[in-house]
Amino acid sequence: PSRVMVLPATPSRDAGAHSRPSQDGQGEAGPPRPRRPPAFYSSVFAQIEEVGWGQLVSATGDDGVSCLTFRVMDEQRRHHLLEITLPMNYPACPPSIAADVPYLPKLQWSESSRLKDVLCQFQEVLQDYWSTMDGIDKALWVVDPTKPTYAMSHHRIALGDDCYILLHVDTHKPNSLPE
Repeated sequence: PSRVMVLPATPSRDAGAHSRPSQDGQGEAGPPRPRRPPAFYSSVFAQIEEVGWGQLVSATGDDGVSCLTFRVMDEQRRHHLLEITLPMNYPACPPSIAADVPYLPKLQWSESSRLKDVLCQFQEVLQDYWSTMDGIDKALWVVDPTKPTYAMSHHRIALGDDCYILLHVDTHKPNSLPE
């Protein structure tokens, strides 16, 4: 089964849901959510412009830009989706990321880091892994999973005569000898 892993950036993410008034005005309202300064939006829009609006798949969240999903294309022109969640104190604190991969890289972050840096780090760290897994899928008779995703670091390979081997690729060192 495919897994989506999430790497939390900071403990400053929402600690829980607040009560919200119902549609008819009834119900209790919780404390008001903190608002981001206008400079935050200008900065995020400029950073999306650097990456390219064509790479942005979706922008969601309470403020419309707190959760951004980008399409990342690797050197072999494979497409991957990277979800970036911006904490309230962004860019002082790093964003959290989620993707359909077996592990997420630890982001190198400073207050001057930008969204394009996140996308580049994600792509650089996982490039060898993606290439290794594609090579296995193309060169060997993979019987399980029948529809592999990049979140799966193991494959069952048919050797012939009802003989199989379970191949596990080290996600951190994909070019090393697999288990």
